[in-house]
Amino acid sequence: MDERTPLLEVKDLRQHFKISRKYTTKAVDGISFKIYEGETFGLVGESGSGKSTTGRSIIRLYNPTSGEVIFDGKKISGKLSAQDEKELRTNMQMIFQDPMACLNPRKKVYDIIAQGLEINHLYKNKEELDEKINKILERVGLSKEHATRFPHQFSGGQRQRIGIARALVMNPKLVIADEAISALDVSIQAQVVNLMKDIQEELGTTYLFIAHDLSMVKYISNRIGVMHLGHIVEMGTTDEIFQNPIHPYTKSLLSAIPHPNPVVEKKRIALVYDKDKEGIDYTKGVYHQLTETHTVLATNDEFTRWYTQ
Repeated sequence: MDERTPLLEVKDLRQHFKISRKYTTKAVDGISFKIYEGETFGLVGESGSGKSTTGRSIIRLYNPTSGEVIFDGKKISGKLSAQDEKELRTNMQMIFQDPMACLNPRKKVYDIIAQGLEINHLYKNKEELDEKINKILERVGLSKEHATRFPHQFSGGQRQRIGIARALVMNPKLVIADEAISALDVSIQAQVVNLMKDIQEELGTTYLFIAHDLSMVKYISNRIGVMHLGHIVEMGTTDEIFQNPIHPYTKSLLSAIPHPNPVVEKKRIALVYDKDKEGIDYTKGVYHQLTETHTVLATNDEFTRWYTQ
């Protein structure tokens, strides 16, 4: 087993939303995982699988229904003291999916990036604040001249860079990237992901990378958790998930990735996964350990069947 202390540990996290008196939707239904310092943990799954809700529950945009979240040795689920909340807000940051919706259209880029520093008083004087903002703008591939502009004056990729700058200027230990590239063109996606990787190498930032595009997740992640209907159905290193997928849902996701070679692409068969048709009940499954890092959620019968396929 991994002897390192995880930066983030999620234990049996549940996030349920009461829709009406009789109906509660279980967006996240008892998931557990660990993220170690300096690594990227990819959380993948189709829309509605509970990925974004997981990220929002960890950073406390939602109060978790139950379960434990331990960040940097401190429990951050349950009631937080003002001091703990301040530490959480500085050490954990989020990059959102829609770069336009999460930037205040009435504020200049300088004020957007400076907001977190100002709220938490993380600078001594105006000169230091200016220097921090100019430095981070340069780091994300923008210039200090951009600081005086408004968000609508930028392209989608540039706006997302502003979002990344706003998160990284706080020098956080963990960045939750919630579908941070899905609203961008493919060529811009690669630029933004490369930028995130460079920053990680330079600053040792840890990422929880939430996405539905498996090819991007393969490129950036060290380990991957595959999520479906509020459950993590399979978890392992990037190589284990891509080279030895066990769960039929993981296999169906991988089979949907288009191949750049037209000859191979012609022969590609996309697998269809229907949980109810196959009679799979996630609540009855237990985690089966294939290797130290590779686990699959299944009943004993399902595991035997899938493993021999």
